[in-house]
Amino acid sequence: MKKKSWVGLDKIILIIGLVIYGTGFSLLYIIFAPLSRSIGLSTNQFGILIAISNVVLVFSSYFWGKKSQSIGRKPVFVIGLFSYAIAYALFAFGIQIGLWGLLASWQLFSLLFVIRLLYGALIGGIQPAATAYMSDSTDANTRIKGMALIGMASGIGTMIGPIIGGGLVFIHPIFPMYFGAGIAVLGAILSMIFLIEPLQQETVSKHSNLKFYDKRIMPYLIGWALVFLVFTSTQVIAAFFIEDQLGVSTQKEIIKATSISLLSMALTTTLMQAVVLQIINVSPKTLLRLCFFIFGGVLFMIPMIKSLGYFYLSFAGIGIAFSMVTPGLNSAATLSVEDHEQGEVAGLLA
Repeated sequence: MKKKSWVGLDKIILIIGLVIYGTGFSLLYIIFAPLSRSIGLSTNQFGILIAISNVVLVFSSYFWGKKSQSIGRKPVFVIGLFSYAIAYALFAFGIQIGLWGLLASWQLFSLLFVIRLLYGALIGGIQPAATAYMSDSTDANTRIKGMALIGMASGIGTMIGPIIGGGLVFIHPIFPMYFGAGIAVLGAILSMIFLIEPLQQETVSKHSNLKFYDKRIMPYLIGWALVFLVFTSTQVIAAFFIEDQLGVSTQKEIIKATSISLLSMALTTTLMQAVVLQIINVSPKTLLRLCFFIFGGVLFMIPMIKSLGYFYLSFAGIGIAFSMVTPGLNSAATLSVEDHEQGEVAGLLA
């Protein structure tokens, strides 16, 4: 069956949905990290709240990715965006309760913990459904470019997050998060209207049951796990590193510096994926070698940084490295399995 072109209105709407999803992630680090201490949470508790949803996301992504094989990419993507909007708004309200001082520290932590569990369980379909949708719409020659667009969406979201955070925080510290939930509803509605279920679904095998230890994909899953761990950790510690190691003390300045750091990373990621990787033709293997080399060098330098300027440059370097991860790993993994296994491999990669 001839693959559909990945250029079209439906792909644009898909990317918009992923941009909204990425915006929420960056807003979380920009808004919640500086406020966490203000509402009585320790650094460890903040880390647990971020990590627990990611742990749940590992399992829910596989579930929803496999579900997209039976009910379709579009329904899973739409369900994910609506669920994201609800869970994100609930989390923002939980932080608001903390600012009001209505709960003891342990009670607030427990409430936010449950919300993050719910968040991780319900949004797991967004990334695998989008990846499988793009995979269904590209062939071996355009797979890297298509997956680069998926990665680019995350970079754009990371750019928009600081803009929204800095532009709307004057209304209320939590307002940007409510705004993020609101645009997720809009993205879900647009996806309901404009996404077109890929024809590839007609060839789905009911007996497909891809395992994470399948030798075709296991190296890519290990690579993703390592990269995601490091990538998430750098964003989690950014605000605390800026405050504790670089001497930035006021909440407003911490939010500003964190925003610029994430913006630096997002700019280089987006430039690479929207321009460079759309022009050059390189193999997934070459992309991955470059990625891990740059990643390792930047991470080695970060502990020695003593100024904000170099910290911003280090995040720009992370952005360059990460720009190669999504198209490299996703392309290699999706090309290594059969068409009827795309949803499952996308779920595992998410």
